[in-house]
Amino acid sequence: MRALIVGGIEIPIRASHTLGQSYDPVQAVNRIRMMNGSLIQQQAWGDKLYTSIQCGGALPAGLQMLDYSQAITIKCVAERAVSSVSNVITIPSERRSDYAPEGRALVDGKWESTPAAMAGNTATLTTIAGATQYQAIYWPELICFCDPPSETRGARNADYGWSLEAEEI
Repeated sequence: MRALIVGGIEIPIRASHTLGQSYDPVQAVNRIRMMNGSLIQQQAWGDKLYTSIQCGGALPAGLQMLDYSQAITIKCVAERAVSSVSNVITIPSERRSDYAPEGRALVDGKWESTPAAMAGNTATLTTIAGATQYQAIYWPELICFCDPPSETRGARNADYGWSLEAEEI
């Protein structure tokens, strides 16, 4: 299991029995309908992420002392993937260095693991006969602004819960 690390603090397994993370794109996009009904899109920037983390367990997370007025690094636990028909795939540089990217190939409708060799941000996956698609899997490392986590405590079962919302700088 990958370790969730927020601002240099590794979340204990006992504080994350239930752990979920989601990603949403953040971008400056505006779509405009023209007088003839056609649609145009204006985009100033993109490729940033918003992430939401939800945890529950027998211990609190212990993130109260982080300085939320500063950027915080989140070493994510939910993997992301880049797909291609080629076995040579460029992946984002904003990824964890403590976990090597992994590869998989789609063969006859089933995903099979395949080794990934890295050179900079390029993953070269070992080819598999009959593969029609490849994926390079990586774990993001995001530098974010976020507010302190919201926390809950079960009154009868002594469970803790917390959630953190963060937006990539």
